[in-house]
Amino acid sequence: MHPILLEDTWIGDLNSYGTLILFGGLSLLPGLWWECRKRALRAELLIDIYIVFVVGCFVGGRLLDVLSRPSVFLAEPARIFSGQDSFVFYGSLLGVFVGFLWLAHKYRRPLAELCDMVAPWIPLGHGIARIGCWLAGCCFGAPVTGDPAWAARFPAGSIAYAGGEVPCTDGATVGLFPVQLFEVVGLEAIALLLIGLRLRRGIEPPWRAAGRYALAYGILRLVTELFRGDHSRNHLF
Repeated sequence: MHPILLEDTWIGDLNSYGTLILFGGLSLLPGLWWECRKRALRAELLIDIYIVFVVGCFVGGRLLDVLSRPSVFLAEPARIFSGQDSFVFYGSLLGVFVGFLWLAHKYRRPLAELCDMVAPWIPLGHGIARIGCWLAGCCFGAPVTGDPAWAARFPAGSIAYAGGEVPCTDGATVGLFPVQLFEVVGLEAIALLLIGLRLRRGIEPPWRAAGRYALAYGILRLVTELFRGDHSRNHLF
C-alpha cells in the first residue's frame, strides 16, 4: 500500500490513485492515434476524445459514487469535487458514452465507429488505473480463509484498514483476496486479446469490437465482484 507516489513535488504530493489514472489514460494515446489514421478521422477528434474522457470519467464516475453513497457526500459536500475520493467505473463509462454521442454529432460519424475504435484500448488503460486502487488500498477483497502467504494485508492508514469492513490485527488487515491485482491481470489479458483481434481482422462490422469488450469485461467484473470485501459501496438497484 503506497497511497502517495511522490512527496513534496512542485505541485504538492502526487497520490497514487490519481496518478495511475492519468498514466492509464495516456497509455491509450498511441493506439487511438493509430486508429484515427487507419479510419481517416480528423486529428482534432483525438483531442476531443480526451476531453470527453476527462470530463465524462470525472462527472459520470463521481455522480454514480454520490448516488451509491449519498450519506457520505451529504455530510461533506465538498468531497464531490475532490480528486481524492473514489470513482465508480461504470459511471465513468456511462459519462464517456454520453460524450461520444456529442462527438458523433459534431464529427458526423456513426456512434458505433467511435465506440469500436476505443474499445480494444480501454482495458489497457483501465488495468493501469487499477494498480492505483491497489496502491491506495481501495476496492479491496474479502478475507481469505487460512490467511495464506499470497493474501494481501493492508496496513493502518489504508482505506481497507480504516473502513472497518474487514477484520484487522497487529496494525493491518487480515489476509484479503488481492482482487485489484486479479483485475489488473484480467484487464491486460482482455487488452491483448482485443488489440490482437483488431490488428489481425482490421475494421469489423459496427459494434462488434465494442460488444466484444463489453462481454469480456462484464464476465471479468462478475467474477471479481465475488471476491470483493468493500460492501459499503451499496447498490442502486
